[in-house]
Amino acid sequence: MISDLIKPLALFCRQSQFQRYIRRIRNLGDAWRSFTEEPLPESDERATLLETSFGLVFNITNALDEQSGSDTTNVEITTQESPASLMTKEPPSLDPPRHYRIFADWGTDFLWRDPDDLRDEEGDCMLDAEEFLSAYLPSVFEHYDAWVDTYTENFNERRNKTGDFHAFTFATVAEEVAWNVAGYLLAWRIAMAPQVGRIELSVGDSKYLIEKGKETSVTLEFLRDQAEMLAKGERIA
Repeated sequence: MISDLIKPLALFCRQSQFQRYIRRIRNLGDAWRSFTEEPLPESDERATLLETSFGLVFNITNALDEQSGSDTTNVEITTQESPASLMTKEPPSLDPPRHYRIFADWGTDFLWRDPDDLRDEEGDCMLDAEEFLSAYLPSVFEHYDAWVDTYTENFNERRNKTGDFHAFTFATVAEEVAWNVAGYLLAWRIAMAPQVGRIELSVGDSKYLIEKGKETSVTLEFLRDQAEMLAKGERIA
């Protein structure tokens, strides 16, 4: 039976409006109804893999701890490019890595500098996604822009046009969770660049600090929270 931690990922794969983000999956339960899974070798039967169309590979492995006899879960997040090609149009910088935040705010690109990392000459924290992400491979901006548009279109339909600003942005919990998963994967892809130190991703009232080399704990926290949303059937946005 599919693990509770995997349910948000499988749901994301089944939602048609988010399938543009997916190139390949392995071992995601009934997500096979939408995507063809590759056969798993016996050694990988406890592994779940999601390969995105914007260069991020997301792998969760359940391993047996030989000392305790209990299961341990590990998360590995990589890209399909070498580190030097993560940002393709700018030469390497000697400046220290910069820190960013991503949170939904209608009328913006949801992308900001961390206030504690703002320099005097930069004015304010708000960033233009097309300009900032122009240093990445084109697919990163294309998919990030589509992710922002999904929220904006729902906000317009369910709040602006109705005048009900207490309404939920998404019609169902499934749509909201799938959108959250897409944002989490995109935030990790952006954070993989050499000149990015960390990204704080806000999902409702929760904040997830995304930083290279610290994938497992924050990812498990995020997936547990999304699985709990699904179980309760309660939207937050």
